[in-house]
Amino acid sequence: MPVSIVMSPADIHDSTKFADVMESISDFADDSMMEQIVSVYADRGCDSKPIRSYARSRNVIPCIPFRKNSRTANGAGKDNYNRTRFVVERFFAWLKNGFHRARYERNAGNYLGLVNIASFLMYCRVLR
Repeated sequence: MPVSIVMSPADIHDSTKFADVMESISDFADDSMMEQIVSVYADRGCDSKPIRSYARSRNVIPCIPFRKNSRTANGAGKDNYNRTRFVVERFFAWLKNGFHRARYERNAGNYLGLVNIASFLMYCRVLR
């Protein structure tokens, strides 16, 4: 289930919005909910020292696989990553295929509205 949705132009890399996503979670969650967040999952594009240090400074374990050419990669970090990351990728696949009207929307406000409706429908499906 999506907890935070942040929009950006298409030509901006996802890793530049990592801090914005983390900060937008705290806008909607109270302190007890924020204490329950223990880890954050991202793909290899977010493998950088600033992102890892940002997550650690907020007492969150970064579960980000190392890039193949990373100097700090020691073979760690992929214990349960693929199983949990599948949940995130499944939401995007459902959004693109099952709710494909959002895929072709050009207006940012309309796109965000369609993504919010899709998220709401996914919550309703889970709560049944």
